[in-house]
Amino acid sequence: MSPLLLAVALAWELRDPDDRPTGRSVDAAALFPTATLPSGATVRTDPAAIGAVAASTLAWLRAVPDDPASDPGLFVELGLDRARAEATLQLVVDTARAEPERLSDPAWIAAHFELRRWLPDPGDTRTSRGNLGRQLRLTRYLTPQVEGAATPDATHDQALWADPGPGLRERYTRREVMEGAYLTGPDAGRATPLCWLAETAVHDALMQGSVSVRLPDGTTTVYGVDVPNGRVYWPDRRGRDQDRFWYFRALPEGPKGYGPPGTPAIPLRAGAAVAGDVLDLGLGRLLLLAHPGPDGAPVVRLAVLADTGGAFQPNLTQLDWYGGAFADHAGLYAAWRELPDRVDVYVLWVR
Repeated sequence: MSPLLLAVALAWELRDPDDRPTGRSVDAAALFPTATLPSGATVRTDPAAIGAVAASTLAWLRAVPDDPASDPGLFVELGLDRARAEATLQLVVDTARAEPERLSDPAWIAAHFELRRWLPDPGDTRTSRGNLGRQLRLTRYLTPQVEGAATPDATHDQALWADPGPGLRERYTRREVMEGAYLTGPDAGRATPLCWLAETAVHDALMQGSVSVRLPDGTTTVYGVDVPNGRVYWPDRRGRDQDRFWYFRALPEGPKGYGPPGTPAIPLRAGAAVAGDVLDLGLGRLLLLAHPGPDGAPVVRLAVLADTGGAFQPNLTQLDWYGGAFADHAGLYAAWRELPDRVDVYVLWVR
């Protein structure tokens, strides 16, 4: 193959949130060169957690094969197909069940998986993506634990709203909902409040994607985003200035990750799932995050790309680590204090 044809073959056009081409392409081989496991690495991975997320994600991929995130994304340019992508998750699932200690053995990982180093996209010029060198930005998200109320009061004056149905849910921005679109005016009473929270807690739930609410009677319910209002997500807008708004539903099984309306969402486990650009990378990519430990020696952690968010389409410079349920971000960062804000990232698939 000529160099020109090879360059064309390895070009991948980045996707927008609606799976449409953005008009900008990346060289898959340049961003994901072949690599080896960091020498002397210690693996810190919970086999039960990574096995559970891998199993749930694999089941989702097989149940919803027509979703654009079910494709291997840009890795098709590097020879990864669906069968091999699914075999990668299946190996993690089988090993977690039969020989869980193998998932903490760097020699076993090196022998069974091909590694590709993930280099940040140099064409992404947004300020928050700059000056990364060869590392990726690692943020963290959580399921906030908050106090709520069954009816509104002076402290809990904003609702998590259930989906009022197509047509109505697209009518209002976040500001309009919070200013009372379902409490007064022509659509008063046409949406159901699931519970009532402080406004800051609602904004946090919208950002994190889920929230654990404890009512005065002692009952606790986890709610997660269900369907959006169809408005554009603006990365530089916060609070009521952000037009996008999500409606919620109860999650009896706990926090969930990726799962567009009409599909089951993937259950999350702390320390084993990350959110990222699922349309360009493909849902279910097995990732390895590497960083120096307290003694300076490399520490690596396995994670599955099982979630996404408004900041990730497209975004080939960042991942968001799911840390679990905490009362606030201080608790989240304290629990995962060993994780730096920038990490080396590798993509793995079965040999």
